[in-house]
Amino acid sequence: MPTTISTKIENTFVTRMVLGEDILKTIEEIASKNKISAGQLSLIGAISKATLGYFDRQKKQYRLFSINEDLEVVSCMGNIAISENGDYIVHAHMIVADEKGKCHGGHLMEGCEVSVTIELIINVFEGKLLRAIDADTGLNLLNL
Repeated sequence: MPTTISTKIENTFVTRMVLGEDILKTIEEIASKNKISAGQLSLIGAISKATLGYFDRQKKQYRLFSINEDLEVVSCMGNIAISENGDYIVHAHMIVADEKGKCHGGHLMEGCEVSVTIELIINVFEGKLLRAIDADTGLNLLNL
C-alpha cells in the first residue's frame, strides 16, 4: 500500500522566465531563495533547446538526449523537495513539441533554455517534502 501524507497550500509563486534562462537552474534558485522545501510546479512556454533524460534502471543512472531547435513546452510538471543534507531538489518531467507537433518527453535536466518566455507556477505546501537515497535504485526518492 502506498504511503500518503496530507498537506495544504501555503503560498503560490508565479514567475515569468526570460530569454536565455536555464529552466532547471532558475527553479532551483527560486526554491533556494524562497526556502521552498515542499512544492508542486507546472510551466508552459517556448525554448530554444531541450535536454531531457530518462532513468536507465539497469545502470542506475540518467541517460540524456538533447534537441537543439525551437520547441513549445506542451507540459511540464513536478515537485520541489529537500534532501537529507538540505539541498533543494527539483523533480520534473517535460513534454516539448517541434514545429510539426512531434513530441518528446523526459526528465527535466539542465540545458533547457528559454527562447520567448516560460510561465512557471509553484504551489508551496506547508511542511517539508524529504528525499532520501533509495538503496535499490540509487535515486533520491520521496521519504514519506
